[in-house]
Amino acid sequence: MKIVYPTVVEAWHHPPPELRERWKKQYGKERFTFEEALYAQSFPKSWIFPPQESKRWKWIAEAFPPKVAEYLFNQYLKENNLVLLDLFAGIGGWSLGAFWSNKFRKIIMVEKDREKCSYLRINFSRLGIDFEVVCEDVRNVDYLRLGKIDVVVASPPCEDLSTLRFLNKYGIRTVRGTIPLTTFTIELVEKLKPRVALYENVYRKELRRILEHHGWVCQRFDMSIIIPQKRIRLICVKI
Repeated sequence: MKIVYPTVVEAWHHPPPELRERWKKQYGKERFTFEEALYAQSFPKSWIFPPQESKRWKWIAEAFPPKVAEYLFNQYLKENNLVLLDLFAGIGGWSLGAFWSNKFRKIIMVEKDREKCSYLRINFSRLGIDFEVVCEDVRNVDYLRLGKIDVVVASPPCEDLSTLRFLNKYGIRTVRGTIPLTTFTIELVEKLKPRVALYENVYRKELRRILEHHGWVCQRFDMSIIIPQKRIRLICVKI
C-alpha cells in the first residue's frame, strides 16, 4: 500500500513544532526529504532545480503535478499532434505531463520569473520536443504571433487564496491576484478559442462560481487518486 503524503509545501523542509509532532505520529517522521517531495509531486529525479535548498522547496511546492496533467490530457483529448499554451508555467508541471501524454507536437510556456524560464529551457531541451519559453507576464504577451493554439492550461498563482497564506501587518488576509488572473484567463480563452482549456487552483467557492458563470465545468478534484499526495484542488474545463 502506497504512502499518501500531506500536501507538499515549503514547510516540509522546516515544519513548525505542531506539524512535526503530528507528522511523527501519522508518518513516523518529523519532516520529509526533497526526494520524497519530488515523488509526491510526480516529478522525475532527473528534473533540475536551483542549488539553493529553500528555492528548490518553494518551486516544487508551487508546481502542478505532471502525472495529474497527463491524466487530464488523456481524459479530455482524443487527438494528437496538438499545440499547448501553458500559462503561469512555473517549473513545467503541466507541460511535462503534456510531453508524457504524447498528444502534443509543440509546447509554449509563459512564465514571468526569469530564473524559472532558464530552468524550463534547461529541462525541456532534454526531452526532444519542440518548445518555446515566453518569459513575460501573461498579460503582456502577443498571442497572435504564437499561431493556432489547440489547448490552453492555466494554474494562476494561489498564494492569496491558500490556507497557508500569510497575514499582512494588520492581521488581514487579502485577495491580491488570483481572481484577476483567473478573469484574464477566461477572457483569453474566449479570444483564442482552443479545442480544450483546463484550469487548476486551490478549491475556493468564489473561483468556482466565476468560472462556472462563464461556462466552464468545474469539480472538486482529489489528486490522491493519481499521485501519493493529499491535495484537494479545483479543476475546471472549457470545451
